[in-house]
Amino acid sequence: MRCLEVLLNGEVVCRAGHERAMRFVARLVVVSLLASTAVAETTLPTASLPSARALLSEIDLSGARVVLRRLWANEPQFEALCTFIESADPNWLEVARRLKSASDAAASLSLNYSVARALPVAPDRVLKLVGQGFTIDDICTSPYIEPQAGVAERYEQRALKALASLSDPALGAVARQCSARVRLPKR
Repeated sequence: MRCLEVLLNGEVVCRAGHERAMRFVARLVVVSLLASTAVAETTLPTASLPSARALLSEIDLSGARVVLRRLWANEPQFEALCTFIESADPNWLEVARRLKSASDAAASLSLNYSVARALPVAPDRVLKLVGQGFTIDDICTSPYIEPQAGVAERYEQRALKALASLSDPALGAVARQCSARVRLPKR
């Protein structure tokens, strides 16, 4: 009797019998496609970008340079990546940290700005990246090039408010330095 192993939610599920196993796999594929389509239609910027965990696994297997090169070559995927990083989800911030080590100037700027845009969302997570591939200058900045009127000012207000709300004393010094860099020049 043949046995087919399928990784499902971190567990190996074994289904005996070739035909039965193939029906199980077929159902699993259909359910996965339907679920990914439903999620893509509601929340994801693109259905073709793998999850953060999948990208982290791919980075482990292929290396950050290979993964970054593939993402950079596909503009919609790279833009989706940047959008996800801006969410400040810990897994997406880890993807940014790992890709940063392999990035050139253009990709670095995009990653820096994406992490900077995550600052108002989760300042503690973002500030913990300082010294982990990112510098204060990388992420404590106004992450816009020629923004429309009011965009940079709103970002400054949100970022400063988020930094002021930090209660972790270990982040106090870096939060103060970050606040000073986020402040826009007086006009």
